[in-house]
Amino acid sequence: MMQNVAAKNITGSAQRESDTVEPDAPGAQAPVDSPVGRAAGSHADSTDRSGAEPAGNAPTRTALQRLRPLALSWLPPLLVLLIATASFGWRYWEPQSLFWDENYHVASAYKQLEGVMYMETHPPLGKMLIALGEWATGANAGIDPTPLLQHDHLAQSDLPPDFSFVGVRLASVLSMILAAPLLFGLLRLATGSRAVALAFTCLFVFDNALVVHTRAAMLEGMQILFALATLYLLARALAPGGRIRLWHYLGLGLLIGLALAVKLNAGVLLLVPPALLLVECWPQLRERLWRPVAKRALLAGSATTLALLLIFGGVFALQISLSERVIDGRTYKASPEFLGALALGHGAAPSTWAVGIRDHLRYIAEYSEGVPRLDVCKPGENGSPPLHWVLGGKTINYHWNKTVENGVAEVSYTYLLGNPLVWLPVLLGLVLSGSLVVARLIYGAPVHDRRLFLWILLMSSLYLGYMLAILQIDRVMYLYHYLLPLVFGIVNLALVFTYLFREGLAAGRLHTRLNLVGIVGLVLAGFFWFAPFTYNQPLTEQAVEQRQWMSVWKLEPIR
Repeated sequence: MMQNVAAKNITGSAQRESDTVEPDAPGAQAPVDSPVGRAAGSHADSTDRSGAEPAGNAPTRTALQRLRPLALSWLPPLLVLLIATASFGWRYWEPQSLFWDENYHVASAYKQLEGVMYMETHPPLGKMLIALGEWATGANAGIDPTPLLQHDHLAQSDLPPDFSFVGVRLASVLSMILAAPLLFGLLRLATGSRAVALAFTCLFVFDNALVVHTRAAMLEGMQILFALATLYLLARALAPGGRIRLWHYLGLGLLIGLALAVKLNAGVLLLVPPALLLVECWPQLRERLWRPVAKRALLAGSATTLALLLIFGGVFALQISLSERVIDGRTYKASPEFLGALALGHGAAPSTWAVGIRDHLRYIAEYSEGVPRLDVCKPGENGSPPLHWVLGGKTINYHWNKTVENGVAEVSYTYLLGNPLVWLPVLLGLVLSGSLVVARLIYGAPVHDRRLFLWILLMSSLYLGYMLAILQIDRVMYLYHYLLPLVFGIVNLALVFTYLFREGLAAGRLHTRLNLVGIVGLVLAGFFWFAPFTYNQPLTEQAVEQRQWMSVWKLEPIR
């Protein structure tokens, strides 16, 4: 199991309490009531009781002591939740117009609501959740859905004039709002510092590309939620003093299955269960006890695979059961066997599920093969090479609306553009983590905190594994395909910061706290500078050109 090997403790007449020094932080002493604390002895008791208090103040002091850890535990994630609600949720129904893949996903969501059979380029869970949001809000109750069912790609003219986007965008927005405290919890467990967790969660909440893309009826927000839930469960399993159990593998399989049921590029998360198994079995591997390792690997692998297949197949089965009606000859090249079963009303039969899942996966594969390759010479090409993504290229103008007042033209944009004060530090963190891993694995450099090092190794592997897989794909890819590895990079950056400043964090040094404040300040400055592109606010041509920081962005004002 991962262990924190930093040895520096905090001593003195009274133990210092700070939000930058946590019980499981690098170099910090564990609480006495934890297994680690009990093993360490009763030093904390002696330091906490070094000063005598008048008898009359004892109840008040005891109450304050009880409230402080409770406040420290709940206030930061609540603050994160509130900030995320404002960032992702503020007027998310604007612009009140379809853009980018909303044209496809809203059409599929309405087919789901009306029980109409459909197939798409991705598994159905994302569209089912979009449909759930529309049903839950009733934002468009009473409209005639027929025009929305006759197309796989909707035009704005296919929607009623008063169509509301409150419902169809709700699932993605709620996913990102919930993902923010999950990220905080993950960073809190992995780094051991609330201050680090709070600061680097701000990179997630205040990245313009993450906000603008997931405020729409897109799939990435839901996928990111399940990916972060996977990593959070891993962090819980690896928490100091805990024990890895079989249900952890079941949970990982379930969450990875949910992420895959949204988009298949979440397959990189399949690296997580083997990483957990490696940590669990490392002592036996060092002793070459192959039999117990093989037994545990079989149990863990079976639990993970079973949970993953059940949830992944279950999503398809549910979608098939609820979408039996075929209209307008839209068969999506489904097999006669599948179409015949639907015509007989056998959508809920296991035999229909097996055939339907096969046809769905075949449709996804055939569609992907038909997508054109990247052509940078094509006018209006929105795709970009994956290696450009690390710098934020190429941006995509999702939607714009031009107005002229007093002879001055202003354009309101919804632009996929990242916060460079998030993306560039993430790139720097990857360079530093790569250097650390190479120095250790090739040159045998000492590791000052083994637990942090292993976390850095995992997050770097997830990022690199995703990017290497993407580079093997021939079809055109877009900047938003980088959002999932960007989240991996944010986690990695927080880990690298903790590794480099572990002594300052443990000692509660002022300059380390100021570094965190400075990081948050820069991220906020970048976010608000580029916020007009995120929240559909008007800009002049000159204002757009002022925000063109890198040529690789290919940011183009509407003239």
